[in-house]
Parts: sequence; structure tokens; C-alpha cells
Amino acid sequence: MPKSSQLWTIQSLYRGLKLLEIIAEQSDGCNAKWLSRVSGINLSTCYHLLNTLEAAGYVEKDKETHQYVLTYKVSYLSNLIQERKSLPKKIVTLVNSLAQKTRETSYVATWENGEVVVSHIAESDQAVKVRSLYVGYRDHAFVRALGKAILAYVSQKDLAQYKAKHPPERRTPNSKVQWDEIDAELLLTRKRGYSLDEEEFEIGICCIGVPIFKYDGSIWGAMSISMPSNRYHPHDETIIAYLKGEALAASLSLGYKGNILREA
Repeated sequence: MPKSSQLWTIQSLYRGLKLLEIIAEQSDGCNAKWLSRVSGINLSTCYHLLNTLEAAGYVEKDKETHQYVLTYKVSYLSNLIQERKSLPKKIVTLVNSLAQKTRETSYVATWENGEVVVSHIAESDQAVKVRSLYVGYRDHAFVRALGKAILAYVSQKDLAQYKAKHPPERRTPNSKVQWDEIDAELLLTRKRGYSLDEEEFEIGICCIGVPIFKYDGSIWGAMSISMPSNRYHPHDETIIAYLKGEALAASLSLGYKGNILREA
């Protein structure tokens, strides 16, 4: 912490937040001694801070392994922040209607500061939700329909920067994770105006994504629907045309004046 800031901060709170950050980076949790060593916080103080965080509900301790992990209270705060980032009402209405008319889970993602961010999720009566996705999720864009529908239209500079920060990871045996495969998939998405995720992100789930453009023709985000693989028909022109129409309506609501079905 900068020395100029130390007079205006509560050291114990700062240290507690530091512990939260360290614990968050350990997928299997970590014990107090390891945390003390890594953070440089005295072991006794470390225990006091962990006990406080546990009492507040932000961490929990496994009784057998004595490993500390974050609780869902942390993700709850994150979700509240994301949900309060208001989307245009017209787009929320369109996506909610999409979920009801297709009877499939529908999503919106936005292109924010060089990241693909899930910004809205709408479910319907027969929808099967992709368990891994939540508002604020921003990983594995190369194997998700939303991610492909956005990354196919970003500038080459932005795409290069995104690739440098987000090396592709295999989620399922169907994931396309080689750069030549990814580039071919983005080119195909751009040519046909929609993207596909055929069990690349989660086995048993397929998705179709369509881009949404801003007034100046640049990419704003995307919308998609997900469905069980047994209800998925990759050549269903009716549903694809409907999705493109809804995306065009979303783009027009943002002042877009071009043709969303254009080729690169």
C-alpha cells in the first residue's frame, strides 16, 4: 500500500481484503499457515482476520482439511453489481420475449473494456440453464456462442489483445481450441451472421448466437439461446432468421443503420 494512503486506511480491513484476494486465486482453498506465509501477515493476526471473515460469511473452513474457501456471499455481491449495470430496456424486453417465444434460455452479453461479459439471462418454462453461466461471467468466450458472435466483429487490434489475455481452454472434447480453428470459426460467424456452440462449452447443451451493433456499426454485444442437444437443429432456418431479426431490432434500438446480415 502506498505510504501516502496509510494514514487514511484501516490496516486490518486492508489485510482482510488481501486475504480474500489470495483465497480467491486458490481453487482448492488454502490453510492459515500458508496464507500467513504468502501474505506476510503474522499468523496470529491471520487467524483473527480469517475468523472475522468466517463470522461475516465470506469464507468457510473445511472441518477436515482446515482449508479456507470463499463462500457464495462473495459472488452474490458480484452479481448485484453486474445486475445494476442497467441494459437498455428495449434489449431486455427483446431477450425476455425471445425466451418466452422460443421456450429456451436466452442470454445477452456485452463487449465491455475488451471483455465479453454475460449481462442478462432470461429463462422460460422448458428452459435448461447452462449451470456454469451467470451474470458477470466473462471466461471461455472462444467456445461460447455469445463470445464468438462478439469476437467475430471486434477490430483486429482488439482481437489480438483479447487473444493475448485469454488463451483458449478446452471445456469439452468438442471445444475448438487451436488458433486456426478459432479463426476459421470467427470468419464463418462473420460470413453467415450467427455463431454456433455445439456442445463446446458444456456437454448436452447447444447455443446459437447473433451479434448486436451500435449506431456507428461497431459491435455492442450479442444475444443467444441455449437448448439441450436433443432439441437442437443446426440448420433450422426459421429459428436462425428469428434470432437475426430480434438482434436487428436490438441494434436498431441502439441507432444502428446498417445491415446486420452483411458479410465482412
